[in-house]
Amino acid sequence: MAGHFRGGRLAESLALAQSALEADAENVEALLLTGRICLELGRPSEAIAALTRLTTAVPDDATAHAVLCAALRAAGRKKESVAALQRALTLDPGCAEALLQSALGSLSARRIDDAMQMLSAAAGKLPALAEAHFHLGNLHREQGRMAAAQQAYRSALASRPGYVDALNNLGVLLKDLGQSVEARQLLSRAVTLRPGMAQAQASLGALLLDERDFNAAIVHLKASLQADPRQGDTQYWLGNACMGAGDAEGAVRAYQGAIRLNGNDVKARWGVVMAQVPPVLGMDGRQQQGVDAFARELARLKAWLRAQHPSNAYSAVGAQQPYYLAYAEGDHRDVMCEYGSLCVNLMSAWARQVGVPKPVTASGGRCKVGIVSSHVHNHSVWHAVVRGWVEHLDPSKFELHVFHTGHAEDEQTQWVAKRVAKLHRSAGEWPAWAKLISDSRVDALLYPEIGMDATTVRLASLRLARLQLAGWGHPLTTGLPTMDGYLSAEAFEPAGAQAHYGETLHALPGLGCCYRAFGTRAGPVDLKALGLSQAEPFFLCAGTPFKYSPAHDALWVEIARRAPTCKLLFFRGSPDTLSARLEGRLAQFFTRAGLDFDTSVRFLSWQNQASFFALLARCTALLDSPGFSGFNTVMQAIECGTPVVAWEGPAMRSRFASGILRQIGLDEWVAQDIDSYAACAERLCRDPVASARYREHLLARRASLFDDPHPVHALGRILLERTA
Repeated sequence: MAGHFRGGRLAESLALAQSALEADAENVEALLLTGRICLELGRPSEAIAALTRLTTAVPDDATAHAVLCAALRAAGRKKESVAALQRALTLDPGCAEALLQSALGSLSARRIDDAMQMLSAAAGKLPALAEAHFHLGNLHREQGRMAAAQQAYRSALASRPGYVDALNNLGVLLKDLGQSVEARQLLSRAVTLRPGMAQAQASLGALLLDERDFNAAIVHLKASLQADPRQGDTQYWLGNACMGAGDAEGAVRAYQGAIRLNGNDVKARWGVVMAQVPPVLGMDGRQQQGVDAFARELARLKAWLRAQHPSNAYSAVGAQQPYYLAYAEGDHRDVMCEYGSLCVNLMSAWARQVGVPKPVTASGGRCKVGIVSSHVHNHSVWHAVVRGWVEHLDPSKFELHVFHTGHAEDEQTQWVAKRVAKLHRSAGEWPAWAKLISDSRVDALLYPEIGMDATTVRLASLRLARLQLAGWGHPLTTGLPTMDGYLSAEAFEPAGAQAHYGETLHALPGLGCCYRAFGTRAGPVDLKALGLSQAEPFFLCAGTPFKYSPAHDALWVEIARRAPTCKLLFFRGSPDTLSARLEGRLAQFFTRAGLDFDTSVRFLSWQNQASFFALLARCTALLDSPGFSGFNTVMQAIECGTPVVAWEGPAMRSRFASGILRQIGLDEWVAQDIDSYAACAERLCRDPVASARYREHLLARRASLFDDPHPVHALGRILLERTA
């Protein structure tokens, strides 16, 4: 019986105890165990019944009276609980269980020092008393002593490996400390032992949400809410998980559920706004509907904030962001400026509250430049934008400070550390980053990817340097009044492009960046395993699922009609629910058009870079995504000598591929409508001479696209001029 209890198998342990009591109604061990189990399962009346029988059978057993005290307290019978505790202490003043219950009484009265002393005494008197260690852990954690808390929880689990509350609390602690692997193991064990424990389910769901395992997070968050529907935070987390999985409607329902529980939940209200633009639209979805809904809900939120003036309104900034707005075609300058002004107003209120100092004047000597990014590692933003800044801003003129707000680190992070004056990392939460950057007294701050990271958008909404510039890592105006300029590229901007930006536009020469070829050697790729024959031609469609709008589904059907021998290969990204939505929508469209989807289209698993380079080398062409072009994928295709078909749209984010091709005189492969795009793809599939000539031109001209420092030198001139 006791072994099952220590292992957390409460149902089995209770069944054995009941069997023992059927054989002997006054079995002391079985009565005590029944009381403990029922108490832990939240059934205090049953615990009281068993423990009352126990104290009748053994009236001089101090432990029995102490555990009865706990059951009576749980049932709200305070006077009887106090009497039971007094009886236990009278029988044995040093009884560990009685000391534990005394400590819990002191805790409820917030006599923390007394509670700590009694818990330590109880644990010393009876080291196997897991509950004493558990509550010690809670106290240590509450007071910021994380190492001591962790040790106390581990002591509790050493005595009772199946102690679900300790598994949960240690798992949450380790999650907060970044030790997610062990945290996941502990929390998974907790929910396995007690599936109906709302707290453990919610804790595991929150951890999985942090790890971007959205579908699994949804399962556990819903299980938690089923056990206890009145959890506002869990409803909010469920909204975030649904949005991550691509279920914008589910996200709105969850956020609204949180608001029903707490009308002042500013983060949930913020989430409702951000969830209006879904990641992947359905068959009949129209992007403009989401954009209009975003503007409408944003206006409602602003009106609510003006009326309510919640003191914690700033906490919503960055909690979710209008990330997918960039993937909806159209000019979003006005609504982004509305959004940006709200972010800055809320964060400015926080800055006044805590006394963030105004930026300093010119420092003298070298220009001190800070780069704030969560992607100082092997990442598309790093390769496209930031690496060139670090390598080519003249160290005789610029003192670089890199503020790496993310957690991922690799060889690129180490490379940065050796090249800059200071690489700042692991500062903690965003207020600590704000203080660190403010104290660093930089002349200028560069934000390469505002809109992709919560910490970054919060910092960018503050005035922490006299000059603050945004980069095109997330290619949409930030709308933030705190941004003095937007760094783009001449090759990507149409005439009159300033109208797309709330910031002053700086179109740097050429591609606007210094991009270095990867030099990756193509690895082996098993075409048969991918469902392809060795001789079968194919096009690569390498965009993430949310780059493909229903407005362009007809394009893929038209290419399949014109070039039926060439398969269209898309990729399954993470989370795979987004890919599944895209795949399902395309399958419906092909069916309606009278084409066999499986004959024309294949969705492949995400490939590592060596395998992707092998596919690029083998494919007929890379077909760029209309509406939101690819930069890194196109540059990798050109590095491999792979033809690219580009779609040139009206805004910078839809002109990466076209700008790159025009830069090297390959304008004939730039299309502006379905017919011309499909014609280019058909030509490459059917005309081997044209394809060979395209490859020859790429190989002859591509060098000028790589390792070009001139855009960074132009950035340097802007920095010096505007900080003088």
